[in-house]
Amino acid sequence: MDENDVKLRERITAAENSLENLSGRVDRIDDIVASIREVVVELKQMRSDMNRIDRKVTDIESRPARRWESAAAAVIGAFAGGIGTVLFSRIFGG
Repeated sequence: MDENDVKLRERITAAENSLENLSGRVDRIDDIVASIREVVVELKQMRSDMNRIDRKVTDIESRPARRWESAAAAVIGAFAGGIGTVLFSRIFGG
């Protein structure tokens, strides 16, 4: 074997080692990509859950306001009814 053959074998060996290292890196990258896909699926589910919770909280927060509106309408109605009764009794009751 001459010197060129030795250099060629060394280059081939170095290239094979590089390919083995790259193959390992590609495998690790594939694992990372799979993990990221799982995280994305979980994040989408969490987003859906958060939206559902947000709707429920908004509904719960609006309930007291609706109660106050109903109570205010009842008070105004009672007040107007009282005034109407007083006016009716003064006009027709004598």
